[in-house]
Amino acid sequence: MNSNADKFFRFCPHCGRRYFGRQRPDVLVCGECKFQFYQNSKPTASAFFGDGKGRIMLVKRAINPKKGWWDAPGGFLENGEDPVRGLRREMKEELGVSITDVDFLGVYMDTYLHGYKAATLNIIYQAHIGSGAIKPMDDISGFRWFAPRAIPWRRLAFRWLTPALRDWVRLQK
Repeated sequence: MNSNADKFFRFCPHCGRRYFGRQRPDVLVCGECKFQFYQNSKPTASAFFGDGKGRIMLVKRAINPKKGWWDAPGGFLENGEDPVRGLRREMKEELGVSITDVDFLGVYMDTYLHGYKAATLNIIYQAHIGSGAIKPMDDISGFRWFAPRAIPWRRLAFRWLTPALRDWVRLQK
């Protein structure tokens, strides 16, 4: 993925000089000290929750990008954060709940507009709500349970959600 990060990161974090060029599409190189700034995928952790009736919970985004579109609850991991620990933190921040029975579902690539186009490495889990009542907080304006046939495929916030939801639906059969 060729990002547009050089339009946003103009100065070398090592020596403070302007970047001079690129060594490869996603590597900015300082013309002065030769420091190389690599654009790596940004990891996220999200969860799918089933309700025991064959339905899945999706959340409505309260912020851009894709404000008002459907998403899986979750978010970006902190630097060095374990994905499951990050998932637990995100569920507290976004839904006010603790989670149990966390099972890995898959990893899906996508992009996210952070002002610059960043590649994302989206780690998705299946989980159960352990304690707490679901209360949309942080960057969520609401939530809804969807039967597989009623999933709003054309209003999903990000491309990675389509293959992830298809995998989840297939596992429910």
